[in-house]
Amino acid sequence: MTDVDEDVAAIEEILKSWFYEQAFIKVSKIGLYPILDAEMTLVANAVISRQREFSTGRWLARQGLQQFGFPPQPIKMGKLRNPLWPDSVLGTISHDVDCCAVVLVKKQDFSGLGIGIDLVALSQRAGKLDGLESMIMANMLELEAVDKLNLAVEPALLLFSIKESIIKALSFYLDDFIDMRLIEIFYADKILFKVSGCLVEGDIFSAITQNYLLTAVNVYKINARIN
Repeated sequence: MTDVDEDVAAIEEILKSWFYEQAFIKVSKIGLYPILDAEMTLVANAVISRQREFSTGRWLARQGLQQFGFPPQPIKMGKLRNPLWPDSVLGTISHDVDCCAVVLVKKQDFSGLGIGIDLVALSQRAGKLDGLESMIMANMLELEAVDKLNLAVEPALLLFSIKESIIKALSFYLDDFIDMRLIEIFYADKILFKVSGCLVEGDIFSAITQNYLLTAVNVYKINARIN
């Protein structure tokens, strides 16, 4: 088994421990997989690496939709570049370097409003945020908050990944791209977060495998309109 195979297996196992058993969870090596014509048009002018990432995510996601009883159909792209799912489904896709992960849930089986996951290849991303922390932080206390998670990873990278997961989990709700500095992570007996000063109730998960940082967010309640 290669390092990538080990990461694929580990990421899938971790995601299954975070999401309920009826969820569709699949992780794969990134490759050039068959997708529908309507999907290929979305990345027809992209570089081959982007086409590989995109096709892997759509290929995995379609397996989940078929498992949920949906006929083959294109998974289009929203204005935030987020995948557009059938009305009865919540979903999230993440990929980085060698691995791609997909989680889908049926709304009828899930009490949350949105889900998001984020994969980070540690060997490629470590140290990349040095000097750029002010572009993602709401305040300095955020680094102390994520340090409570006790992961062997630089706090700024963990903070960035958590905020990526939050944005994905809220993509169904947001009207436009949101500045990461409007998302505030804080600690009060557990990791919590606000968006534009509004408390968003949800769970934050994080873990590392041999080569990857993995985060996830379940959003349960939004207490006010987010601007």
